[in-house]
Amino acid sequence: MSFPTSNFLSACGLVSLLAVFSLVVSPARASDYYRHVIFDNSLTAGAYFNSRGMANGGSYLEVKDRRLPVETRTFLTPPNALRLQWESRPGGGWEAEVRVDGYRNRSPELIGHNLYFWCYAPSAITAGDLPLIVLSDAGEGLKVAGLPASFSAPVPLGTYTGDIPASRWVQARIPLAEFSTASIYQFRPQFLRDVVFHQGRPDGVRHTLILDEIRVGDDSPEEISPSLSVPAHVRAMGYDRHVDVRWDPVKSPALARYIIYRSLEGKAFEPIGIQLAGSERYSDFLGKAGVTAQYRLAASDWHYRTSALSRPASASTRELNDDELLTMLE
Repeated sequence: MSFPTSNFLSACGLVSLLAVFSLVVSPARASDYYRHVIFDNSLTAGAYFNSRGMANGGSYLEVKDRRLPVETRTFLTPPNALRLQWESRPGGGWEAEVRVDGYRNRSPELIGHNLYFWCYAPSAITAGDLPLIVLSDAGEGLKVAGLPASFSAPVPLGTYTGDIPASRWVQARIPLAEFSTASIYQFRPQFLRDVVFHQGRPDGVRHTLILDEIRVGDDSPEEISPSLSVPAHVRAMGYDRHVDVRWDPVKSPALARYIIYRSLEGKAFEPIGIQLAGSERYSDFLGKAGVTAQYRLAASDWHYRTSALSRPASASTRELNDDELLTMLE
């Protein structure tokens, strides 16, 4: 049966788009990374799939389709973070849940003795007005009736961050030993599945807190985190709707991720995404042919310290013929 060229190109475009996203979200050698990370970025721009939010009794929590909204303008690691906006009222309550992504064959255990995440407040928030945190080792959050799972007693976030100043990133570090069991089963922090933010003091004020890089880990002595080399031999190749960027690996035990920067039409380089250590490839979907982009990379360690930027690499998207599309898919 014949297959019209226009349909063939459309089908290839769809397949290539799916392939692009699979390259970004499924690094083959990142299993150790996901023994620590609960949230780094959302694949969707509107609401974070692995989240849930609700409010009652006059209290308010910003949600989109019952999920937490994704913040795309302010983030610690590109291209996004989570936005927690609430108003706590007397007699009311709210909770915002961030779940561990339970993808297939993911190890059930997390490694580390501390919970870390970064906070950013557009307007200052005093420690007493910050939310409480509850941890759960069940995929259903606090709904654990009839299951051999548990949740912890609430812990005040402000105890570990102090006041959050305006327009500055602050890292929260909470020892997992601080979370005592509050249900009939023993809480097991190594099997943590949900980080739940709860209403704290009902001050009746609307607050916004940007959250990024939620993970479990251990403190590392400064001396074992040497400076990172600049990613070398960065090259870019344009296809019909996307650009494929590759580089040589940075060989360092301190390496946690690569940060990808892009410039369009000669404008300043902006961070657009991350790639994990062990995967030296990033596909950037630009959406149409005839777009020229430049790329630079930086290496980043677990302390979020970065190397200098690499030399730029440039490529343009262009219309491909049938043979070139087949070669790309192969």
